[in-house]
Amino acid sequence: MPGAPRVGYSWFRTRGGRRFGMEFTAVVIAKLAALALLWWFCFEPWPHPDVTPAGVAGHVLAPAASTRAAHDD
Repeated sequence: MPGAPRVGYSWFRTRGGRRFGMEFTAVVIAKLAALALLWWFCFEPWPHPDVTPAGVAGHVLAPAASTRAAHDD
C-alpha cells in the first residue's frame, strides 16, 4: 500500500520526532530544576526539629512543668 507506514517505522526517528523529543526532554529538565530551586529556597532553610530523645522529652515535659509552676501562685 502506498500510504501505509513501513514496518519498523517510527515517527520519533523523523526530524520532527527528534525535535519533539529534545523539546520534551528540555521541558522536563527545566521543571525538575525549577522544583529543586523552589525546594532549596523555600523549604530547606526552615529549622529542623530536634528529634533526639532528650529534645523530645524536653519539649513534651517542659510545658507541663511550667504550667504547674504558674498555677502554684
